This record gives sequence, structure tokens and C-alpha cells, in this order.
Amino acid sequence: MRKYSIFNIKKQYQSFVFGRERLLLEMVSTKGHALESSVSKQLSFICEPIEGSLVQSVIYEHLKKSFPSIKREDDYFIFEHQFKGGLKLKLCTYHIEAICEGSRMLDLDLFHSLSQMNDSFIAFNKEEAECGWLKPIKHASY
Repeated sequence: MRKYSIFNIKKQYQSFVFGRERLLLEMVSTKGHALESSVSKQLSFICEPIEGSLVQSVIYEHLKKSFPSIKREDDYFIFEHQFKGGLKLKLCTYHIEAICEGSRMLDLDLFHSLSQMNDSFIAFNKEEAECGWLKPIKHASY
């Protein structure tokens, strides 16, 4: 099982975050109530709020072709595929919580659908210390 926290970084802070993804992963992975409060304030500063209905419709439209079983349970949207496995999504104020059980193709399906929306999403897998942009930023140096 892989658990991701996916954030939509504001355009004005993308160049600052680029190259510092690991530091942001460490910040997101902090434990403790006081630290979590501080981290959530910092994330609300550099992240765009998640537009629930827009994100939900984009993901649904993109994934309904690949996943025969889609249902809603509590706060989660559950996508199931016979061979790939299951994907659970929860839309929060400043991030998307994704739980993938099965093939890594689930991750790619989700990341691809989100990257079609915009190029500002970055994903963190705290348990395996993985992080990365869903659609890498292009920088030009002159």
C-alpha cells in the first residue's frame, strides 16, 4: 500500500520549491500537534486550495475509462480495477490524499489525470520517502 499527499503549489512559489522537494517532504512528514499546526500554516501559504468539484470531475472523467468500479464511501472516492488494484481518494482543503493498493500503474493513472489539469501538483509518499512533480517544471537558463 502506498499513501500519497498531493499538493497544488502556487505558480509564484514553484521555482522556489523546485530543487527543494526533499526539504518539503521532511516538513510534511513532521510529527507532533504543534509542528503539524505550523506546517499546515506554511503549506496554506505556498499551496493553492484544492477545488474539490473541478478535481473530482477531472479525475472521474479520466479514470472512468480505465476503472469499471467507481463508488463513494464516506469521504473517499474508490476506484477499483480487476488487475491493477484499488485507489482511494480523499479531497482535503490543501491536498489530495491518495491510497493505492496494487500495481504502480494506479499511481501513474492518477498522476496522469492530475497532470492534465495543471503542472503545479507535487506528490509525497512519506512512508517510502518519495516525492516529485507530477508534471516536471521546465526551466530555461540564459
